[in-house]
Amino acid sequence: MTYWAALILTYTVNIGVTSYEATSTVYFKDMPTCSEANDAIYPVILAQSRDSMAQCVRTDMPSNSIRPKARPLNG
Repeated sequence: MTYWAALILTYTVNIGVTSYEATSTVYFKDMPTCSEANDAIYPVILAQSRDSMAQCVRTDMPSNSIRPKARPLNG
């Protein structure tokens, strides 16, 4: 069974002398896709915000149908 994965990004945004913590969540169809996106985006965020974090978290929601597939018609 394949489950949706959430890429959670946490980083600091500086506006003038004030800092704000921001969190973004993006959902992907599976963990490998999430990890690939994380590997692509996190270096960009890290270069701008040293106080950042990114991780993929598997959800409890299946990303594909749990129903069995119908048999093919022979005949």
